[in-house]
Amino acid sequence: MSANLPPIAEWAEKRTAAVYTAKSKALAKIAIEELFAPHVKASINGRKITRDEVDQLLLGMRPNEEGALGFYWTDIVGAPRDPSHRDGSVSGMFIISGLQLPHPQTGQLVPTFRRKGVAVIIKSQSQDPTIDSRRIVDFVAVANNYPLDQLAAQEKKRGTYMSKYGYKL
Repeated sequence: MSANLPPIAEWAEKRTAAVYTAKSKALAKIAIEELFAPHVKASINGRKITRDEVDQLLLGMRPNEEGALGFYWTDIVGAPRDPSHRDGSVSGMFIISGLQLPHPQTGQLVPTFRRKGVAVIIKSQSQDPTIDSRRIVDFVAVANNYPLDQLAAQEKKRGTYMSKYGYKL
């Protein structure tokens, strides 16, 4: 008997959201463990990073030990390797808000959001088909930070583009 696994994109969507929306750093750390394989190959903005650096980057975004960040996917695409959805690839874009980062000119902490694009390879970590052992084994991200006051304008522009070009089926 095999586990009835959710589609690979749904798995990635929920597991990624759990990292950012966790109510504390301790819960975020658990969510990271449930998302990434111990020996994940990772890079961000063209720079290779270790698994420890992945953890540091994700946990370091939180301004405090307690409290969640804002998070939502803007696009996600999943491609399972087979109908079981045990292995496959996912790519997408998401927004992380609730960040406090230094302003480039003043150095003062300002409300910021991060727009991040990712492409990942997901593989089951166990041969046992009765458990969901999927983890990200390869991770490429491109990310940039923006002042929070730019978020509404960026999303409006994106929405205008989608309404103009995206729905001509």
